[in-house]
Amino acid sequence: MLMIEFKDSCIGETFYEQLRHSLSILSGQCYERIKVNGDKGNKSYFLSINGIYGGGKEAEHVVTSVLTNTTMTVFFTKWMKDYLKQTFHYEDEQEIQTIMEIAKTLFFPSLSYKKEMVTLNFFHWQEEIYNKISPLIEDNISFSFDSFISFRLQTNKEQILDLVEKAIDEYRMELDYQIMLQKCRDFLYDHEPKVETVYVSMKDSIEFYNEDKQKISFEQVCTWLQAVTPFEKYLPIHERIIGPLVSMAPKKVVIESKECNDDLYHTLRNIFEERIKLTDTLSFDKQTFEKPGL
Repeated sequence: MLMIEFKDSCIGETFYEQLRHSLSILSGQCYERIKVNGDKGNKSYFLSINGIYGGGKEAEHVVTSVLTNTTMTVFFTKWMKDYLKQTFHYEDEQEIQTIMEIAKTLFFPSLSYKKEMVTLNFFHWQEEIYNKISPLIEDNISFSFDSFISFRLQTNKEQILDLVEKAIDEYRMELDYQIMLQKCRDFLYDHEPKVETVYVSMKDSIEFYNEDKQKISFEQVCTWLQAVTPFEKYLPIHERIIGPLVSMAPKKVVIESKECNDDLYHTLRNIFEERIKLTDTLSFDKQTFEKPGL
């Protein structure tokens, strides 16, 4: 008989229900050979599993897998929330939920958009926990689930800390991004256009042209930028595009589509909204584009 003690009866009951269901599917007509009985004590929940070894390696695998999944389901969320509240002192529930959702996109490969950011992912974490539970089940060693979590999974808990830190960084970057967008929109709203229409060429380097198709000098761009928040302070001046465009407060921005990647266009669209236009070919024939009214 294998006995597992749970101090939290809710976790014990969850494991019991899922295990009973999984073992019944595995055994079919022979379910009577594998019995799962739950007994509640005053403080703890004792789960005894009879006949598992008559079910062979498959039954052992089922017990290990269900306990692994129960552990991950409960403690992945719990440990993230504990770190956010106790280590990083987040109190706002909406902020906590947002950061946890970001963490999930980094953790689950199917959702990850920046896989290179974290070394830990769902499959590696699952495999590590499974490999720590498996010897106990295979050798029929009764144990306390809570002691197992506290001592055997300490390193797995610490791995979640690294994930949470990455998620917080992403959250703060997104906040900074949204603040930057709003500052840009506010600037456009509060300032008259210095250039009515700006054409942007990015073939070899970033160059700006006015509505008369005359190149706007680098010196002029720098002069305008001095009065504007440096939205791209981490980029070399010759690689910047958002700051210079915002500083001109144009009524219309025209960019050749094949030179503008999706991320840049998404940001520019969020700032300039209906003012921005993509074109297949950036022709300097004045008749190609309709000149905006004053």
